Amino acid sequence: MEWYLIRTKPNKERWVRDQLAAILPEVFLPLLEARTPRWGKMAWTIAPLFPCYLFARLDPQLHYFDVKYLHGVQGIVGAGADPLTVPQGVIEEIRRRGVNGVVKIEERALGSGETVRVVEGPFRGFAAIFDRYMSGAERVAILLNTLEATGVRVVLPASAVTKFS
Repeated sequence: MEWYLIRTKPNKERWVRDQLAAILPEVFLPLLEARTPRWGKMAWTIAPLFPCYLFARLDPQLHYFDVKYLHGVQGIVGAGADPLTVPQGVIEEIRRRGVNGVVKIEERALGSGETVRVVEGPFRGFAAIFDRYMSGAERVAILLNTLEATGVRVVLPASAVTKFS
């Protein structure tokens, strides 16, 4: 049996994974843990590493129609009508980079002079210049540029700022 890439409908990856797990020998939905904005704050979330896609090991002779026409599936990735196999090495490399199928991207520490955006608190939405970490990595000092003053130093929780994008 070979690995194939299954395309799902948006936000149906977990549901399709659970349904396919009942009929296929192996299904792999790699997940990504990263900090993302949630309700105006940065929070750790777990979402599919490849939105709308998951990997499944199957025999196309036996399972093609069961997979292709499963509710929530848009199709099996292929060239024309022929599904394309995914090399075993690709699956192994994704698994190697994660723990229990979850790949975690650690945020790079902010550097002095780097542009940041305030994502929570009274200065939410402001752009600022990162000055330094204070008390380990729990608090940060930033320089805000406002209309009234240049370079006003503000101390905030580290979770209140993110890299400017």
